[in-house]
Amino acid sequence: MSEVRLYDPAKLDSDKWRQLQTIEREAFDHTLDRSQAEIDELVGWNDPERFRLSHLDPNTEVGRHYNANQSYTRPKVAVATENSNSEPIGFAYSARNVSGSSEGIRLMKKLSVVKNYLWVREIAVKPEHQQRGVAKSLGRTLLRDAISLQPVTAYAWPDEDPDFMQSTLEKLGFVPTDEQQVKLFGANSDPVRQVRMEAASVRTVLKNIG
Repeated sequence: MSEVRLYDPAKLDSDKWRQLQTIEREAFDHTLDRSQAEIDELVGWNDPERFRLSHLDPNTEVGRHYNANQSYTRPKVAVATENSNSEPIGFAYSARNVSGSSEGIRLMKKLSVVKNYLWVREIAVKPEHQQRGVAKSLGRTLLRDAISLQPVTAYAWPDEDPDFMQSTLEKLGFVPTDEQQVKLFGANSDPVRQVRMEAASVRTVLKNIG
């Protein structure tokens, strides 16, 4: 049995964030048919401080890793541990996200739920603990902390993981809304297809998770 707790990302120290980054690295290495160097680029392995800061405040990546004219608030991280010890076996991260060409437009969106999305950035579980319901428990924990009517977004790379990532989201009520080519594996890598997925509401996804 695993236990899941929700945290303000700032409450976790650098060592804990490195543990979570290690989990993400292992999970992608297990899932994607990519070299270790490519996986390390994907998770920012050689810059753990940037990884930590980007989770404390995703706005630090706006205009860099994330599109311009975005605003992120209320980041949360759910961490799963085994009951027998305190070592993390998985984590999930979310934040509220609005977009707009001006701060005023973004502020107005923050005051509603129409274009104020719950962005699920990542869910990662150690390979040996996958297929045991840990990811679902992490997702439920994030969603139960969100606004029930808030739409939910996530991103998938269907050509990298054709049998799982996008299809799993679709089963939870997500539909593709846009796609673009992104260089996931470093500035000199070939771009891959990234699909934006959106579900109508937190309530819908929670219902489908069961």
